Amino acid sequence: MKVNTMNFPHPVLTEYTKDFVDSSFEISLKGQDDINECFELNISYSLQSPGLNGLIESKIAEVLLRVICYKTSYRTVFVLGENITRISIPKKFVADTIKLQGIIVINKAIEDYRLEEFNRSYFGNFEFSLRKGDVLANEPGIIIKLDTFLEDTPSGVVFVAGGGENAEMKVNYAKTDEKDPQLTDYIVITLPKAEFEKYSKLRNKKHLKNGIERFLQASLILPAVTEGLSRLRKEFEYDEDYESTGTYRDTVWAESFLAGLRKLGIESLQDCSYSDFELANKLLGNVEKNSLDNLMEKLTEWSTIRDTEDDI
Repeated sequence: MKVNTMNFPHPVLTEYTKDFVDSSFEISLKGQDDINECFELNISYSLQSPGLNGLIESKIAEVLLRVICYKTSYRTVFVLGENITRISIPKKFVADTIKLQGIIVINKAIEDYRLEEFNRSYFGNFEFSLRKGDVLANEPGIIIKLDTFLEDTPSGVVFVAGGGENAEMKVNYAKTDEKDPQLTDYIVITLPKAEFEKYSKLRNKKHLKNGIERFLQASLILPAVTEGLSRLRKEFEYDEDYESTGTYRDTVWAESFLAGLRKLGIESLQDCSYSDFELANKLLGNVEKNSLDNLMEKLTEWSTIRDTEDDI
């Protein structure tokens, strides 16, 4: 399923090419359950492309989720809806890890495929002929370790979602007995609608994305990781039977944090002399330094541009 580097005879929305401008496509894992004989996953997708959204709404194209287990050669496809889609994967068909990847395909042959988002420098006003099943977009995908559902990076277990017009920012730290399937296993930051739209624009626009990601992590993800570590530390300190009664233990976010700490040589939060803030910064790869360095670089660029304009 290594379609990331494939060349297509028509424009394809992917982060590896510049076929589209001001557009993006990605999937998110919003939660999962280990139920009897199946793994149950909650999947959503985000698509920034008016043209592709229009094709999907008119049923000319659809969003699919490809599921592959390389060890067992299990392969299947699910159709993703506009909201969160719950899928079921039989345990007997998979082992070790599975990969999830979102793709968008055309449902019928057309002779005049052309969208406003096409990069005009590459394609001008050219129209493309497509066959039924041709790929219109793909994204890098998500790899899930089936033994623990453990995320490789702490930032990958903190999701940012949008709320209503008058909503306040809220942060939910999933517990082991979380009832809401949209909150299971992860840390979810819910922002007011207007703030979430700004966050999405900053995160998705390619000309803003370079360097911006670390700013966003420093302002949103770092505080959430810090509080998460604080909650875990309290459970270790005040609950002697934490292994069996921990409120957060065995969630993906908690196990991800603890695994990350072990990679840093920190085996116990109880005996650790670092503050929660210091640990969070370490888990996120020194995000404070990166964000400050990037900010200084951007300010220097802007200052140089302004000085140049003044000289003209």
